[in-house]
Amino acid sequence: MPTELPQPATDVRDTVQAVIDRFALIPDDGWERPAADLDWSCRETAAHILDDLGGYAMQLSGERGHGDSYTPLVEPMQPRPDGPPFMFWPEEDGGTRAICECLDAVGGLLIAVVATAPADRIGWHPYGNPDATGLAAMGITETVLHAWDILRTHEVGYRPDEAVVGRVLDRIFPAVTRTDDAWRDLLAATGRTPETRGIDWRWDSSVRA
Repeated sequence: MPTELPQPATDVRDTVQAVIDRFALIPDDGWERPAADLDWSCRETAAHILDDLGGYAMQLSGERGHGDSYTPLVEPMQPRPDGPPFMFWPEEDGGTRAICECLDAVGGLLIAVVATAPADRIGWHPYGNPDATGLAAMGITETVLHAWDILRTHEVGYRPDEAVVGRVLDRIFPAVTRTDDAWRDLLAATGRTPETRGIDWRWDSSVRA
């Protein structure tokens, strides 16, 4: 019998797959539209999710670690001069299919690393050096929030799993105000509600004792 994945890897997997199901509803020509409340297009926002998932995976995938920085790769793809660069850029002619396939593949990298990295292996992040549980929570946060940014543009309903979001809050947002609605709590903690829009925010991905 295969060994069951630990909870953090399962949470990443379920989150990524649920987002892919919602992204599949976006038409091929919808990815150049601006993502809600962002200066990026939906395609750029999706590529940002890929960069986060892939970049987080590389924090724990090597045997020696990186010390005090991200993996020192050149980011060669800059689709517009005043836009952000990307490590991962979905094939534009592939439309929605390409974006969904890229998210499935790159998300799988983080899932595999979270499931197999030794418990004492620590990555790097300016908001606190994380272990696998921290990186899983970070990857889920970036995925659900930016999926929400994209899907609102297309009026596609989306709400991540409440229990998964609750575990994310427990892990990297331990000080935020909690209610009986974990998803709204995460949106509020990251400046995505009317009351909190524009606030400075950060998570705490440090290893928990």
